[in-house]
Amino acid sequence: MDNLGWVQELIEAPDLEALGTVFDARLQAYVGRGAPSDERLLAERCAVEHEIRRYLTRSQERGFAYQMRFPRMPGAWLDFVDQNKAAEGEIARLNMRRSYETGRKDATEVKEGLVLSPIPLAAVPSQAQTFDPIVMIDRLVQDAVARRMAELVPANVAPLAPAIAPPEAAVSKEPAKPEMHPASASDRMSVLLQEFLKPAGRKRQHKTKGRGEAEAIVQFAIDFLDNPRMNELTEEKWKLLDEALPDIPNRDNIPRKSAKTLFQRYKYAETHGWSDLVRVTTTTIKSRYWGGLNKFVDWAVEGKHYHGPRYTFECIDPENLAPLPRDAFDDEELLRLLKLPLFTGCKNRLHVWQPGGYFVQSHIYWGFLICILTGMRPGEVGQLKCADIRTDNQFFYFDLRPFDARGGRVALQDLRNLKTNAAGRVIPIHPLLIELGLLERMQDLMDKGEERLFPEWDVYVRKDGTERWSQPLSKSWQYLKKLLKLSRADLTLYSTRHLMADWLDSDGIAQRTRDRILGHASDVRGRYGRKGVLDPQIAAKIEALEPPVIKQMRVLLLAAKNRADAGELTVVKTY
Repeated sequence: MDNLGWVQELIEAPDLEALGTVFDARLQAYVGRGAPSDERLLAERCAVEHEIRRYLTRSQERGFAYQMRFPRMPGAWLDFVDQNKAAEGEIARLNMRRSYETGRKDATEVKEGLVLSPIPLAAVPSQAQTFDPIVMIDRLVQDAVARRMAELVPANVAPLAPAIAPPEAAVSKEPAKPEMHPASASDRMSVLLQEFLKPAGRKRQHKTKGRGEAEAIVQFAIDFLDNPRMNELTEEKWKLLDEALPDIPNRDNIPRKSAKTLFQRYKYAETHGWSDLVRVTTTTIKSRYWGGLNKFVDWAVEGKHYHGPRYTFECIDPENLAPLPRDAFDDEELLRLLKLPLFTGCKNRLHVWQPGGYFVQSHIYWGFLICILTGMRPGEVGQLKCADIRTDNQFFYFDLRPFDARGGRVALQDLRNLKTNAAGRVIPIHPLLIELGLLERMQDLMDKGEERLFPEWDVYVRKDGTERWSQPLSKSWQYLKKLLKLSRADLTLYSTRHLMADWLDSDGIAQRTRDRILGHASDVRGRYGRKGVLDPQIAAKIEALEPPVIKQMRVLLLAAKNRADAGELTVVKTY
């Protein structure tokens, strides 16, 4: 009984933070010792594992962020469970071996006439048939911790059902009916969601892409279905969830305090009606809701957390909105954007949208202009390196290939993070960008030993470890839409790519060339050939690409640049 000291620690813990301190220290100690080597140690660890699962469920229900308070705990928890699983398999293997050896010995003794008669079962003391020290340990642990957890649970919350059976059930005289996947053996969705979102190691990180985006809809399922165990999800419950998804409204016209989660938005619509609310698009339902849930369920099936069939979602309400196609900037909208203080003279480095006497060519300044004049994606701009600006001694271009194959193979971690395979390409740099000082910025940064073209451009890292490079420019665009009162629904940051597409179309440039410049997937032929070589004809067309609005852009932008060069505006570097 000396190994039950942790039970007393739990009994004396006054709150969730104190319990977390106990579990955090215990996990570190258990993991440090390695996998248990006998059944007694395994029984103790399984009891601890059971109580930690209860603790994680309680923390989730009460909004206690144990991960922030105990940062080492999630990783230690995974290692602890893995060690227990490994020990269970090893001990089971040893038991099978022991049974085999015992049977072989008995057979040998019978053959040699050494066994005269079997020992009657009644001759075995009854205490030996009923006493199991491991079951006793489990029972003591369960009773002691249940009393303590009952003190922590509010009166209106029903206690969790015990997961460890009493000794009477464990020594039933009748053989138990086999049950392959009992619902009580699976974890609750909230616990599994935390494991689903935990960052993977470097070698498995490629398998966790997009998990962070699924968190919101899985949390909705948890809230809507009252945090069920995974194996309690029947066909009827999946249908209820399927029918609820189209009834999640857009956050527009919902008070901020009632729009923090998808479930809050759903309940708000249920309570206040739909008179002032708008439903989400079918694209949101199919890609974010269905896709996120399917990603979670597939993970649960693969990890043997869920043994039911994968449900096929199908419900769409007739009032759900159709997806809105994006459109290009019109000339007036584009010029309004470029007349803002960031491009003509701002207050200072921090207040770039207020007029003043400073000229700040920040990552936001260059981000918008490169997107407009090249059609590049915002996330592609953020990843640019100084070495990506190249020349063939006639034209300058951005080299967006994942890596230069002529230089040999590179490590996966050094590849550029591109949206599609077709996104790897070379893009001629418009002369206006050169005139505004892009090459001088590149040279200045290289002289300082800086690799990135925009070192001040911070990448946003999701919970699943994936990176989103477009975040800084996207946030600026959302602010500018309100500042400029751009109410057109089909106008987005990606409209800069549609603007370039329009310019290419109006200049009569071939579809295949257009796709290569924009990084769109074309036919099979477009994926082969000398993709790494800049076509002089394409470069010449891009350099000559100057519709009337670009001429107006040139006047606006170069006027501010010339004032800065003349000392009329104070130049401020952001790197």
